[in-house]
Amino acid sequence: MLMNNTIEATLLEIARKEGIELNAQERLLIRTRVATSLAARDRHRQRMSAPAFQWKKPDSPPR
Repeated sequence: MLMNNTIEATLLEIARKEGIELNAQERLLIRTRVATSLAARDRHRQRMSAPAFQWKKPDSPPR
């Protein structure tokens, strides 16, 4: 599994090789987008591996 730092460094290196100078705002945007996409991937993986929900009728309250 790729880590945030590896993906960010790769994107920055590609931009540098293409001659694109990234300012601080653009680097922040890259970091944020990478972090959110990896978090979404982790949430999706967690949802897919969770057991199916089975609703149970609640017990009647004690009187």
